[in-house]
Amino acid sequence: MRQDGVGGFITQNENLGSLRDCVKQLLLTAKGSRVMRPDFGTDIRKSVFEPLTSDAIDRLRGQILTAIQTYEPRVIVKNISLTPDYERNQLTIKLLMTSKDDLLNAEMVEVLV
Repeated sequence: MRQDGVGGFITQNENLGSLRDCVKQLLLTAKGSRVMRPDFGTDIRKSVFEPLTSDAIDRLRGQILTAIQTYEPRVIVKNISLTPDYERNQLTIKLLMTSKDDLLNAEMVEVLV
């Protein structure tokens, strides 16, 4: 909690758990689904209906990193891996991230699409 400058208080929760949840929400939000923020989100859900070629995976990797840089500047991505499962047409995304405020601790974010 901190004072908001006008006599009230606001919460300020930026622990790694809440940042992990914010990153998951960002990744799983379909690009174009937010009216006032058409660039918010990624196209990873669409990738289920596309062939998982190396070009498509590289495009998604770049899109994920750009989305995090743009909409979650509190996060530093230490490592990212996108692993396709061609038999099930699934993609596993793993991010090792840390907070800009806490560089010593890291959190793993895993998303299965």
